[in-house]
Amino acid sequence: MNGFHLERLAKHRREFIDIFETVEAYIKKFIVFQSDDEAIVITNWIVHTYLLHLFDYTPYLHIFSATKQCGKTLLMGIINALSNQSQMLINFSEPIFRYIDKAEPTLCIDEVDRWDSESKEAIWGIINSGFLRQGGSVMRVQGQSHEPVLFKTFCAKVIAGIDRNSIPDTVQDRSIPIELVRKLQSEPVTRFRHREQVKYQEEIISMLEPLTEYSNDWESQDILFDDVHENALFETYKDEILNDRALDIVEPLVVVASMGTLDWLEKTIRACINLTKREDQEDNNLDLEILKVCNQVRMLNVGSKHIFTDDLITAIHQFKESELAHMNGWGIDPSYLAKRLKVFGIKPTKVRIGTESKRGYVWRDFIDPVQRWLTTPSDEEELIEEEPVIEVEQVDLF
Repeated sequence: MNGFHLERLAKHRREFIDIFETVEAYIKKFIVFQSDDEAIVITNWIVHTYLLHLFDYTPYLHIFSATKQCGKTLLMGIINALSNQSQMLINFSEPIFRYIDKAEPTLCIDEVDRWDSESKEAIWGIINSGFLRQGGSVMRVQGQSHEPVLFKTFCAKVIAGIDRNSIPDTVQDRSIPIELVRKLQSEPVTRFRHREQVKYQEEIISMLEPLTEYSNDWESQDILFDDVHENALFETYKDEILNDRALDIVEPLVVVASMGTLDWLEKTIRACINLTKREDQEDNNLDLEILKVCNQVRMLNVGSKHIFTDDLITAIHQFKESELAHMNGWGIDPSYLAKRLKVFGIKPTKVRIGTESKRGYVWRDFIDPVQRWLTTPSDEEELIEEEPVIEVEQVDLF
């Protein structure tokens, strides 16, 4: 980046630094997080909504918690109050695309786990497409001639629900996870009183709103992007982000953070990596735990080649000592189980046990994944020898 561009950006850098400090402190005043990473990411995300026209991608925030009363609604309210052109939504219908096309707002979408099953597929399609500016659109017909029209769906979105799995995988891939926890009595926070906070929020917004005007003075987004990609910190850390989609997700936040101090930029990069990797690790742990419990069920059914899906789920629920009890795993149904086992190449199929035929699993399909993921080399020979050689009627699980 040449000196002229640096000079133009530097005159606003002090204002960005003040904004980062103020917004982060305000959020942490009311919400208890698992670490500082969540507040750092949310702060940069709020700022990025005022600079959205600079970006080809917009990362979604996915706010969730294992239980109620973790501050989800309060956090959504704060983000909604501080973000640019923000609108809080709970119940809405598929024509939301018309509003997005017209206003390019920031959408704060709460209680997604309560959506009507008939409409949610179409709504998720709209949300899913709006991650990317180029191509972020849906086609609908309108008028008496039924002329096809493209509506833009690109806009910043924060999505909240109780269950981490309440949003589709494709939307999770476009999101940075923000998991909330209940605060301890030893973790005091300020009680939020809306009437008292309006004045403070207006002061923060007055700091944020000029950012859009500042960025309009910059010749192009390359002024910022080149600065980030030439930064040694970004080059040092970006290899820890495992795929191109993850890079697309975090890049706008890193670009925003580059307007602050070097310390803030490093904290932002590390926070993005920590949160995206944390979700990957938790998903991997849950997948492995389900595979482990399924294999334990298999070991209790020596002599059987198959098991019905319903019987396998019943058996899984009886393993009360499993880590699944602590990983939100007790809502297992056939589709959820199939999704988790698909990671290992295990798929349900139609099986016959005695005179009855229905969906289930073939125990032999578990042998290779168990060998690869759950056993040491010394265990492999024993595992193979345990494969039954005769088919018998379905036996009692316990």
